[in-house]
Amino acid sequence: MRQRICHPSGSSNNNTSTQHQEEQQQRRRGTRSVEFKIIFTICLVSLSLLTLVPLARNSVQNINSEIDLPLPLPQLPPKFRNITALIPQHLQFQQSHFGCGADYFRSNLEWEQKTQQQTICSPTLEVFSWLMDQVNSRKLTMMIAYGELIHLLREKALLRSDGNYYDDDFDTWVTPSSFETILKLEPYLWNNFGWSIRVIFRCSEGTEEERHKTNITIFAQILPVCGHQYKAVMEKAVAKYPAIEMYVLQSIGHEQEGILHENWLGELFPEGWLLPAKPFPFDMPGFNKTLNLQIPAQPEKLLDCMYGNWHVYSKEHHDRGTNCTSSIAKS
Repeated sequence: MRQRICHPSGSSNNNTSTQHQEEQQQRRRGTRSVEFKIIFTICLVSLSLLTLVPLARNSVQNINSEIDLPLPLPQLPPKFRNITALIPQHLQFQQSHFGCGADYFRSNLEWEQKTQQQTICSPTLEVFSWLMDQVNSRKLTMMIAYGELIHLLREKALLRSDGNYYDDDFDTWVTPSSFETILKLEPYLWNNFGWSIRVIFRCSEGTEEERHKTNITIFAQILPVCGHQYKAVMEKAVAKYPAIEMYVLQSIGHEQEGILHENWLGELFPEGWLLPAKPFPFDMPGFNKTLNLQIPAQPEKLLDCMYGNWHVYSKEHHDRGTNCTSSIAKS
């Protein structure tokens, strides 16, 4: 006998309701899955962009020639905030202008980390070209000096025909205010070119045993990380490319004529021979843009005084402490 199976009242409606709830849950799960995929994709893109930042900072391509000038000046690191490039007048002619110590903007650890990142360092002329654009946009002074001034006027070039540099350093004259401002550009040099700065400090007064490093800066080397061994000492900078050296010219306001005192080598120049600096746009074969250089007001007079017949090549360097003035007795 077939048994009648009795269904409780309303069971058909309950089944329909359960099926509807399951469909809603599936739709919610599908929506959540799509949202998760979107969020995951956004995270991946963001992470990719973040990982590209260090590469961009270590690449020359990160410098845009159309970038607004001048760039904002970052604050100096704490150990450099109380420095000055001005020597007190009563100390200018004392032999303690020779340096008593050196220091880098970056720590030894930062230098090692930068080296381990296989940083791409820009060549000297690329760095100097960018630097001069920054200097000129602020109406500062940074003139070609010494050996580089000779090559610029005599050979009409800053590189040899084979692409190598004439000298193992790149000399410039700067005023104290320009010197202090250029130091503040170090973060841009570090992040975009793989370069930094080493500063030489002046000695205090006293005997040789009593002298110590002061807060007066008298010389600086802008130099690449590549090929340079980190040493906080006063010596020639050895690196993959020649360092850009800054010699500070300070007015000493002499009675008979304006005198500029060079604070590292202790040299004396008539102010009118150097200032105001003259713009010197220079197109050099093998370099892809005009170099907006500065040269002294009367460069030939300077070179005649320091080198004599500079038109003829010589391996001899000029004497330290050259006096090109007429109103201060030559020593």
